[in-house]
Amino acid sequence: MADSNFRGPVNSMGALETNAATASVEPLDGPSLFYQATGYPDIRSGAFSKDGTAPGRQPAFLVGSDFVLLDNIPQARGSTLIAAAQQGTALGSTVSLVTAMIAGNASVAAITIGVPIIPLGTTVATFANIALDFGFATGTTTANSSTVAVVDSTIFRQGQWIVVGGAANTAGSRSLIAQVMTATSSTAIQISPTAATGISNTNIGQANLWGSALLPPATQFGPTAPLANAHAFGGPQEAGFARVYNPREMLTRTISLQGVTALNTAYSCVVSGWDIWGAPMTEVISAAATVTTFMGKKAFKYISSITCGTTLGSNQTVAYGIGDVVGLPIRTDYWEELYATWNGVAMANFSGFVAAVTASATSTTGDVRGTLQLSTSIITGGVATAMSIVASNGTGRVYVTWSGPPTPVILGTPTNQTSMFGVAQSTATT
Repeated sequence: MADSNFRGPVNSMGALETNAATASVEPLDGPSLFYQATGYPDIRSGAFSKDGTAPGRQPAFLVGSDFVLLDNIPQARGSTLIAAAQQGTALGSTVSLVTAMIAGNASVAAITIGVPIIPLGTTVATFANIALDFGFATGTTTANSSTVAVVDSTIFRQGQWIVVGGAANTAGSRSLIAQVMTATSSTAIQISPTAATGISNTNIGQANLWGSALLPPATQFGPTAPLANAHAFGGPQEAGFARVYNPREMLTRTISLQGVTALNTAYSCVVSGWDIWGAPMTEVISAAATVTTFMGKKAFKYISSITCGTTLGSNQTVAYGIGDVVGLPIRTDYWEELYATWNGVAMANFSGFVAAVTASATSTTGDVRGTLQLSTSIITGGVATAMSIVASNGTGRVYVTWSGPPTPVILGTPTNQTSMFGVAQSTATT
């Protein structure tokens, strides 16, 4: 296909085509989309023919490649959030994960139980036992009621499909897929179907069906309508023609092992799950003898299982939780590509940043897109220098933007996704 050039300028008027009193807001209004970002022509480069087929005809500077990656309050770190302290009884034995939702904190992302997902490369929904730092909002449900009390109903829209943590059954072990019927007040929404149980400040994520004209689930008197059946990776929400990923839904975390006492023997486990984009992944986490705390390197979004790689003595137990490390949803090779704030302060020290793995990933290598530790100390000349003295505490917000160089943006294509999303995840168990 020949490339065509025209004088411009381009002005997308949308609903501004008429005055405010008679404006017509159409379902496809929204941001314009430009494949492989936007360029600014080198003003020294004219003149050339209007049409052509040769690549590289127009010298330009790449602009408009700033992505908002993360914008939410991570859950406070904790050593038993994924599984209570327990003995690794035998090689290959399964760790007992937490199985029910508990009350959360308003507007704080948190562990959510029984989240339906459709993993990459599959077509059938499965339940992730645990989703880490889940949701773009929180809400309080009441058993057998359609009303969900929320902090701000304006971030929901009528007809939106959502996943409500733990609200599908009375045990709080399955998350509910529901549709927003109305926003009855500034602090409440109505959903259908109703919640099966009451949970205070449970987490709410975006489900995988979009379209303003969709009807609610059918009743004996109502019409049949399509139904969402899983959580949408990255939480994309309608933005006119586009679905835009939601930085409030892109938090991921690394896994921590915590010995109740110093281990008298080495221990390892295999964590299995999926990443932020639904790709299956595994990590072998090993703790040496005498160690009480050990952190994984890979950022998980969903956990399916944890199995023991070695056996611990009868008086030795290990708990499983999360630490202060969050993952990045876009491959990041250098600290300079990021602008990050944590707990209201710009993070100026790169010591907590670990770049993406660029060689083939294994079960013990780092994250394929990179990670950022929210609190850490480094030793410089024998003096400890804190990057941030604030650990993930359930009140601090992390905000990260990515301003990558031109190369990964212009090389990223449907057949070459590595430059933007990293090498393939490892699914090895050794």
